Amino acid sequence: MALSSLKLWHLLLLACCTLLPDMALGNFVNFLGGDNKCEGQVHLQYHGQWSLMCGDGLGELEASVICRELGCGSVKTMLRYILTPEEMKQPWLYDAQCRGEEATFSECLLGSWGPVSGCQCQCVAAIICTGGTTRQMGLVDGSSPCAGIAQATGISNFSLRCDLHEKEAGVVCRQLECGTALQWSRAHHGTNGYHERKYLTCQGTESDILHCLIDVNFLEQCDLLTYTQIVCTGHVEARLLGGTHPCEGRLEVLRGLTWGTVCHDDLDMPMAHVVCRELGCGTAVSILGSSPFGYGSGPVWTEAFHCAGNESLLFHCLREPGHQCGHDQVAALTCSGEKFRLVNGSSRCEGRVELLVQNAWQPLCAADWDLADATVLCHQLNCGYAVATPQGGHFGNVEASIRTDVFHCVGTEPHLLSCPTSTLGAQACTLGNSASVLCSGLQDALRLRDGESYCDGRVEVFLDGTWGRVLDNAWDLRDAAVVCRQLGCGEAQLAYDSPAPGYKAIPVGLSLVHCLGTETHLTQCNVSASLLVQAGTLRDAGVVCSGSLRIRLAAGKSRCAGRVEVFYQGSWGTVCDDAWDLQDAHVVCRQLGCGHALSAPRAAHFGAGTGHIWLDELGCLGEEAALWECQSGGWGKQDCGHKEDAGVICSEFTDVRLQEHSQPCTGRLEVFYNGTWGGVCQSLNAASLRVLCEHLNCGSQGQLLARPRSSSTIETVWLKSIQCRDKHDRSLWQCPSAPWRRHSCLRGEEAWLVCAEKTEVSQDMEQSPNCSSTRSCPEEGALRVFGGENSCSGRVELWHGGSWGTVCDDSWDLADAEVVCRQLGCGPAIAALQNAAFGPGSGPIWLDEVGCRGSELSLGACQAEPWGYGDCSHKEDAGVHCLGIPETMASGNSSAPPPVPEVWTMPEIACLVLGCLLGIVFLLLAAQWCHNRAMGSGAMKQLPSDAIYEYIETVPMDEKEEPAASQSLVQDEDYDDAEEPKDSPGEDMEARHC
Repeated sequence: MALSSLKLWHLLLLACCTLLPDMALGNFVNFLGGDNKCEGQVHLQYHGQWSLMCGDGLGELEASVICRELGCGSVKTMLRYILTPEEMKQPWLYDAQCRGEEATFSECLLGSWGPVSGCQCQCVAAIICTGGTTRQMGLVDGSSPCAGIAQATGISNFSLRCDLHEKEAGVVCRQLECGTALQWSRAHHGTNGYHERKYLTCQGTESDILHCLIDVNFLEQCDLLTYTQIVCTGHVEARLLGGTHPCEGRLEVLRGLTWGTVCHDDLDMPMAHVVCRELGCGTAVSILGSSPFGYGSGPVWTEAFHCAGNESLLFHCLREPGHQCGHDQVAALTCSGEKFRLVNGSSRCEGRVELLVQNAWQPLCAADWDLADATVLCHQLNCGYAVATPQGGHFGNVEASIRTDVFHCVGTEPHLLSCPTSTLGAQACTLGNSASVLCSGLQDALRLRDGESYCDGRVEVFLDGTWGRVLDNAWDLRDAAVVCRQLGCGEAQLAYDSPAPGYKAIPVGLSLVHCLGTETHLTQCNVSASLLVQAGTLRDAGVVCSGSLRIRLAAGKSRCAGRVEVFYQGSWGTVCDDAWDLQDAHVVCRQLGCGHALSAPRAAHFGAGTGHIWLDELGCLGEEAALWECQSGGWGKQDCGHKEDAGVICSEFTDVRLQEHSQPCTGRLEVFYNGTWGGVCQSLNAASLRVLCEHLNCGSQGQLLARPRSSSTIETVWLKSIQCRDKHDRSLWQCPSAPWRRHSCLRGEEAWLVCAEKTEVSQDMEQSPNCSSTRSCPEEGALRVFGGENSCSGRVELWHGGSWGTVCDDSWDLADAEVVCRQLGCGPAIAALQNAAFGPGSGPIWLDEVGCRGSELSLGACQAEPWGYGDCSHKEDAGVHCLGIPETMASGNSSAPPPVPEVWTMPEIACLVLGCLLGIVFLLLAAQWCHNRAMGSGAMKQLPSDAIYEYIETVPMDEKEEPAASQSLVQDEDYDDAEEPKDSPGEDMEARHC
């Protein structure tokens, strides 16, 4: 990215300063360096030359006078720039004081002039008036408007695209009404005077990113190859997990940086349509329970989405309270999966293959397209089975670039994106060589299910609009021969009885099939279209065709390295290492599309296999198309054990690692290819960094680093660029890149990166529990106190949006604390503490300017700024001291709001105390009256022998230790500790008798 747009103002300043002596401008003040006459740096005439104005001396009134004087309306934005040293040599105006009514700026009270050293901020003032260009701030290249790379764009050529840090990211999130920042750049650390060395420096309280201090000396931070994405608390993103392809599965929603599931009762078809559209998966087909796709983990969100159905993103749907459920009741769905299509054919079931990536249709390269891939696509499109894959360009070509995605399908996969894919390092496709397919259509179509290839398995037939099973106890090779011929799978090798599928009910299509073996379609045989025998007495018909013969590498780290295994006559077996050499291995690698062989390991290098040992004493020349075409002793003829199983490592075997760094998940990026570790050039987009870090089990956030000075260089640099596609590429090997080359860039230009796990990228998530059920997952709005001496005192923390956050102490008072203590079940509040009295928290600051009346049932019900909005830091976290200590709460670790107890209000407590005192006084007066009456009569009566005596023990009350914070609040008050006098035993008995 060129720097010219960002350097515009200070470069124009230099250019114009050379022209000013020839200019006859009458104004005392002018703008320089903007896109038009109504914006730019404030320039003033001083002793016949143009000078700058210190950014400290410009206020709203002064800026309004300047805009009005220049005929530019009112003030829109005021900016401050730190210029390069050579641009800051002119005399500066330090200060100006305007009333706002002046016609010209020269009428204002102007301060002194002098060198830049007299300007405290060392920055120049700039103004954008309403007559200036309109600039908009946004986050781009993210999955929602609240995540992405910061970019400010205008009508003309001004732009801002930088790697922003914590405070700057916080300003952007607040400016976009996206809450607080959860993720930001952590590179470029260091200091320069009082400021961190960065292009933008914010205090964190600004309302606009353009109000921050801009230092053009660090403009290179806005010209990086890759930027760290900002993620705000308002970010929302959807995904489907647990399915066989990306367009089906359990629905998970990302809020901020936390993935959670959604209750089944909160998912309807309009919302499902939006999810499918967001994922590029067409439209919703069905809503399911999660059981087929697993239960997942993390929180189950209790805030639901209310969608109209036409929104482009789930982010745009309205929010409303949702249901509560366990992980066994979360939502799942299936989308139509419209990521592939056939075009230019005579029907929807034939044509050129095109792939939808990032909302653009592109043709697929035919170089490695085969019948197994085509079979999967035909099944996926509900077009029967693949009949042929015509040569490239058969259905015409388009100007669009051809995708080099290579699919390695077996033919049994439900979706092309379920197949292993290798795109990384692929060579560019020959012009016009686009992939094509002819599908059979659904009329009398067949398919084989639950097998190891598209040419073996249980037979299903399409009749009357549905797929049905084929049943027959007399199923034989003649029937199987017709199936194999119809599917183009060669000769029948085996006809067998298969158990019925256990995963779902499939209706019966055909039964009692009797074929001669010469028919071209199964429906031409003598068949019954209805079940004529008692249910359960017949089994499904299965076949193994000669076309099922295939090879694979097992137990290796990728599909291009491992133990050699061959599928023959319906079962997998291994190859003996007798006479096994590099020529044999070459045939295997070529057959699998894995390049050439690097080595031919023997002696069960990849572990011992099981089953048959199908081949032995192979003598390949190295040019054969398949391993079984080589000379051998014949199928199954061998004298080996599985400890002699043969293996292969091919040149297309790939791996990835980070090297030369003591810290985990940090270092030089290296890729293993063609038997050599090599580096990768620095051209990596944000999606590539995410995929790389996930591939390395290092979280999902990555950032490029500068090459350490002490590091060594690497001889081979394999890849010039990696450009993964967001929401499409689920593994590194699927990502498009430049072709493999040993010297893709100069030594020393290879990429170094750091992957940060979630807790490192955002401290906000440190206390977020890994919920496995609703019993351990806090409810929305849950409250706890942290850092105090017990569970009724501490820093106030709230659970919202999937993470714990704090409360700002702005306007925090005893009424707010009263609500907290009530919600905790801790009785009345003693104190409302401020200034992080229990230590600063972490994560979001969820609430600010809280204004409770004191009667609310929860803190979230009090009046406050919107969730996540505020201008506080964690040194302003609020705390409470409550009177009580609940018996059932674990200290500082409440995971859900406890039930609200019945508590006494302050007036009720006062009445209770007053009543008790009056009662004591009454008893004392009564006792005194009885005593006087007895003394006045002069006679002591005998107590009756059957009198019941009650002994009342005086229980000494322990002196309560006042918390330190409370003591500080009441230290100026005086207290009288009066002890009740002890009555004599005689008086005690007299009083009771009376």
